[in-house]
Amino acid sequence: MRKTVGRFGLVAGISGFLMFSGMTPAVAGDIQRAYQTMQQALSEYRDAVTEQADQNLVRVKRDAYMAAKTAYEKLSKTASQATDKVKTQLTGKAEAPATTTQTYVREKAASVLTTQQGIERTIQKAVSGEKVVEKDLDISFKETNDNSLELQTGETFWQSVTKDLKSAKKSITIQMFGMEADKTGWEFAKLLAEKAKEGVEVILVADRSGARMAGFKNLTSKTEEEKLFDFYKANGIKVVFYDRLTKATTAGQKLDFFHFDHRKKFIIDGEIGYVGGYTLQQESREKKHDMMVRCQGSVVNQMQSGLLLSYLYNGGKLASNDAATVRARFFPAPAKKGSSNARMTYNIPRGVHDVHDDYKQQIDSAQKYLYIINPYITNKDLVERIAAAAKRGVDVRLVHPASAENPLNDANTRLYFDKLQKAGVKIYMYEGEKGLGKVHGKGLIADDKFASIGSCNMDTMALRHNYESNVASKDPEFVKQVRKDLFEKDFAVSKLYEPPKSLWQRIKLKTKGTLAKFLDRWS
Repeated sequence: MRKTVGRFGLVAGISGFLMFSGMTPAVAGDIQRAYQTMQQALSEYRDAVTEQADQNLVRVKRDAYMAAKTAYEKLSKTASQATDKVKTQLTGKAEAPATTTQTYVREKAASVLTTQQGIERTIQKAVSGEKVVEKDLDISFKETNDNSLELQTGETFWQSVTKDLKSAKKSITIQMFGMEADKTGWEFAKLLAEKAKEGVEVILVADRSGARMAGFKNLTSKTEEEKLFDFYKANGIKVVFYDRLTKATTAGQKLDFFHFDHRKKFIIDGEIGYVGGYTLQQESREKKHDMMVRCQGSVVNQMQSGLLLSYLYNGGKLASNDAATVRARFFPAPAKKGSSNARMTYNIPRGVHDVHDDYKQQIDSAQKYLYIINPYITNKDLVERIAAAAKRGVDVRLVHPASAENPLNDANTRLYFDKLQKAGVKIYMYEGEKGLGKVHGKGLIADDKFASIGSCNMDTMALRHNYESNVASKDPEFVKQVRKDLFEKDFAVSKLYEPPKSLWQRIKLKTKGTLAKFLDRWS
């Protein structure tokens, strides 16, 4: 934050002059209300597009959004010009144009639950047989302070999660986007089959597209992935798939099928949880630079609530409908209590967007440093906020893959690099050890006061349209661990970005990046 009262104000000592110029606190309040009105209108327009077949309603909501957007932009422009005029009269210097319209103000979620309330909601749905609808997944959790958090990367994670899975006694629940019938896929399938035979209740919530079960090949022949999931089911593992098309109940929803459940989580006996970006694929294990956070404490109950509600939403059934049994199997009291602050944060289509809100809030409020690792930074609003942070003197650093996982999205991200570099952002192109140039991790830390790590990219698809989950923490010691064990190591094995030198390279980047913009969902 600036050491002033915000973009639309100056220091307290000139408040009288602001009133003379028309830039009063009331005006600032009007701007904030206009912004919130615009965001509400956008939400209603999006809902009309995704949930209604009535095109008249869509047009009404679109016109309302455009009117609210115009009103907000006009008001903020007028106020900005008034502020610049005051600044010039006081100092003799015109203030540099601001790069964001307003510091982000988090909207209050419709339902903020304690950990216990989340548990009770899940158990009630599980034992009553009552249908779980999309609204039930719309959860925002309160912070907890009894957790232990450990950042894990590479083989440290793979060995750790394997050991924990093998030690499971009561339950294993997994939510997974990327899956393949390769060496890693079969290794974990066989491990889970062994646990199911031992009497452990094993649940797998997979995204149908991410599991390679929604392609054209699936219609024409039996794929290796279909054989993998046949093995799962034949060995007692309870599998459900998420796909928007089959969950849609209206024509509008069926047309708007482009949503994914992009979350990656492992939970063992309801006591140990992992959240992050690794997938059950050999390439993820061997070639991706990624991370997971191993969690213990109440935050695991929050993780479990979201996962089991998704399982029930997608048609799953638990082995028992006895509340005491469900509680003991999936929601035991934490065996190990720590002292770290943590909460699970979710992005839910047409619902809460806590991960997105955290990104905006922390980028806007960072004062000393802001470090981001992400392969897809294509959302224009976030790019503007990141640039604004650097311009106000924050040490902003991005870790981006030197070897692209997705060339088009990579070109879209690099299209913004010139703007970010001019603002003062340091862009580190991660090369790492051999074979680890492909950054897949998604994380953000700020000022040794905040960390968010999980599945959420910084493209509009992830921010507004996918199911995503990150663990967020305000524990300074955990943030310092992430800074030391992830970012500082990554900076050391990266090279600072250099723009394309030849005209042909610049033309190619501009062309590919511009085309890729059309692939990013509107915000």
